[in-house]
Order: sequence, then C-alpha cells, then structure tokens
Amino acid sequence: MPRISGPATPAVATPRHDTARTPDTSSQPASKPAGWGAGASSTSAAERREKATGVSTNVAQLSDVQKEAVVQKKATCPFIGTAVQSGGLPVRNSADKPLASIDDVARLGNTGPNSDLGEVLRLFAKGNHAQMMGMGGKLDMPVPPGTFSLDFPGSQGSHAGDSGILQSDPRAPNSGRFSDEAFARLIAGAKDGRVKRSDIGKFIAHNVMNDPRANAPGLKTAGLLIRDFAKLTGEVVEQGARKATGNSNPVESRQVYEKLTRLLGEDNLIGSAGEFGLMAALLANSPNTRQVGGEPAYSVAELTMMFKEKKFPPGWESWTKSSHDWASSTLALTVAAEKELIKEKYF
Repeated sequence: MPRISGPATPAVATPRHDTARTPDTSSQPASKPAGWGAGASSTSAAERREKATGVSTNVAQLSDVQKEAVVQKKATCPFIGTAVQSGGLPVRNSADKPLASIDDVARLGNTGPNSDLGEVLRLFAKGNHAQMMGMGGKLDMPVPPGTFSLDFPGSQGSHAGDSGILQSDPRAPNSGRFSDEAFARLIAGAKDGRVKRSDIGKFIAHNVMNDPRANAPGLKTAGLLIRDFAKLTGEVVEQGARKATGNSNPVESRQVYEKLTRLLGEDNLIGSAGEFGLMAALLANSPNTRQVGGEPAYSVAELTMMFKEKKFPPGWESWTKSSHDWASSTLALTVAAEKELIKEKYF
C-alpha cells in the first residue's frame, strides 16, 4: 500500500557552521511486523492469514466418519448437507471448524439451463454464515473472505420456530441430527406421494406457534411485512432478469439482497419460508413435481432423499433452478403460513 504523507513541512534554514546532518529516512519503507511483512513476496495473503489464525481455505482431507459428522451435526440444511455428502461442496479448513467456498455453492445452485439460484445461496451464505467457531467455542470469529461456515446450529441463520427436522436446538452448535417425528409432520398432508406447497406453509406456521421464543408479527405488522417482502421478491426477480440479459447493476443487486436478508432475519416465519423456498426452487422443475389445485406438489420420495438420505434427486443438475422460483415460492409459503396463523387465531 503506498505510504500516505502528511502536509509538507516548511523548510528551515540550517546555520552555515553546523555541518552535521541527520540522515533523511522519511522516504524509507517502515519496518513490517514479523510474520506478515517478512517474506511477503514469497507468500500469499491466504498463507499469511493461515499462519496468523490457524484457519485455512484449502480443501480438508476428511475421513468418511468426519464427513458424516459435518453433514449430520453441522451442515443442517438439506441442500448443503447433501452437497457436502456427495462431494459437490468440498469442506475446507477442518472437520471441527468446517468452511466452504461461496463460489462453490453458487456454482451448484446455477447448474442447469438459465439457472441463477446460486445467487440466492450466495445471499444466505454471506448473510447468515459469516462467523465461524472461535477459541471460546462460540460462532464469533469472521470467516476468511470468499467462504462461509458450515456450523449452522447456533449461527445467525439458525432461529426460533425451526422445523426441528435437522436440529435439536437451533441455539446450540453441533446439535444437528435427523428427527423422524418432525419430518413426519412435514409430509403429514401428502396425497398420492406428494405434499403441496401450501401444506408446507401450514407446517411452518405450526412450528412458529409451538415455539414460545419465535418472533412472529401481529396481524397488522404481518400484512406490512408481506407487502414489503412481496416488493423485495419482485426486485429479486427483476435483478435476475437483468443479469440474464447482461444489464444488471452489482450495487443495486447487493442492496436488494441486503434488504431481503434483514427482513428474513427480523421475522422467524418469513425466515423459515425463505429456507423452504430454497427447497421449493430446487424441486420446482423436477419431473416428479406436479401441479395440484393450482400449486406445486413435491415428491415425498425426493424430500426424503434430501432431508434423510442426503442424496440429490436423479438428474437434478439438468433442470432449471431460478431465483424467480425461490422468490415466488417464499412469498407463497409466507402467505399460506399467515393464513394458517389467522385460522388458528394465533394473532
């Protein structure tokens, strides 16, 4: 970095009889701290950071047992856990403090023709998983640039009103596990092997109702939030369309996603809808997804594969996965959940 000089000091005349001069060192480079300055030309910034923090962005060599522990106890998202299990999303740093590359997860979300779901995954990674396990056993240490933490329980993205399918306690790190009982509630309304999107919305509503710590708005506030959310999801769709035509504005896109992240975090119901919206977007164009009563109905077999077996549906990389489907599904799930809360006189 160039050294920034202060204002020039006026020259002072030196008496003729004073012949001794102090060497001028103002233009010489300042000494650099050991470990960060020495050998800078031969080591990368990542290598110096690793030496100082003990955190690496290199792919970790994990045993099958270690990978299974990351998938079950830490990466408690059906998409992320499955991606780690399949090897599509390499684990970086270590099994105890696992990281993943934001570019890697975006690449997975963008597989398939005209897909841009990876940009939404990028949003979640940056907004909810920017802190990794620190020295005190808490998620309070910033992750290296370009990465996100795979410690999901206890993170900003782990909230009250959680489904309970993959976490026993959203506040406690390493609390991941699979719950047959919670998953059975998710698919309880299934007919002919498929569960409708609105039934998933009802499932979200009851998770919020049954958790006294959940932050769900009152009826009037909920209406305002849905209005704001609808506006923002519309902007997400618009940004996706602009990007597809090469007319996107990176600054505008970032501002839209930042606003959306804040809204998802302020309300547990909308936050849950956003998470299930990812699953809905992933399966929107699956050949096993059907339209039932004017809305999509998802295959119980495919939901089971991802939540329980940690496997992607066959051919998933070949179909489109879009931010538009995420935005529209998240909004539809939010509305369905709000209707269920009204029906149950929650407000």
